[in-house]
Amino acid sequence: MLNPASPTSASCLDPTPENLCYPPRRGDYTYFETAPYQLGELPKVSLARAADASMLAYARFIQQRMVLADLQGILVAAGYPRVQPIGDCFVDVANTGRGYFASNGSHALLAFRGTEADNNNDKAADAEIDRTPEAGALVHSGFKRYLDAVWPQVTQYVTGYRANHPNQNICITGHSLGGALATLAFTRLNDPASSLITFGCPRVGNPAYCDVIDAAAHGACYRVVDNLDVVTHVPPEFLSFYAHPDIAIYWLDPGHTLQCNPPNLPSDSDAIAQLPGGFLATHWMDGLPNPLPEPLADHSPVRYAQYLGKSL
Repeated sequence: MLNPASPTSASCLDPTPENLCYPPRRGDYTYFETAPYQLGELPKVSLARAADASMLAYARFIQQRMVLADLQGILVAAGYPRVQPIGDCFVDVANTGRGYFASNGSHALLAFRGTEADNNNDKAADAEIDRTPEAGALVHSGFKRYLDAVWPQVTQYVTGYRANHPNQNICITGHSLGGALATLAFTRLNDPASSLITFGCPRVGNPAYCDVIDAAAHGACYRVVDNLDVVTHVPPEFLSFYAHPDIAIYWLDPGHTLQCNPPNLPSDSDAIAQLPGGFLATHWMDGLPNPLPEPLADHSPVRYAQYLGKSL
């Protein structure tokens, strides 16, 4: 959670492009303040830990990129003695999925990074919305391409962990683009001892792919949405080419209260209507407004992590 001793931590929740695009600066946030994983723990405890894991996958302090020692230091201090980066985690303009696999004797984290605002390769992958076959269904081709590039590495780490930990939970998680990669990884692994927790995740595939997710869910899949977060509303559902799976939804309402499976979530039109005119078609090139409109500010990874941590 935000570090109250830091004079700049309160600004991390402001509706600014910096907070949308980057995790907090060094010292402004303390990762993994939740207790160590316990089998059968309440879902919201897992959500708070996974939110930290997802934000940490960006491996940055604002615009300062972490080095491996930074990432390892945070995870080792949190009780994960083995940390294995995925993809080109510490370089600029990488063009594949990135993240890490961190593990201990009781569980593991498989966390994927979201879109980096200063990486045009990430933006191009996000915009690649034509669909391609996956698991007998159709999925976003840009997301699939990003996961394909690191899949041998992912399977190597998971297989290595499973050799000595056959029944321990592997929490597969990510924010934004990272949530989409986590979803694809979850269905590919189809591991009965794994769980899926996504934050601000866009739609990943067609209705048939949602059936694949539902079949693999075994009661351990959660989708977290912060209020109007516009990324959770794209690609728009009215196209009928994309859909969200019928899994448990945890929604942070406008007052930051966590609700499970609320009867009425904001619609695509509710979120998109509050964006500047033509924003979804032009923001890749024209930059972000400052201050951010609510549907963009709600996508900030630090808001997810902070509000979930405070809900405990």
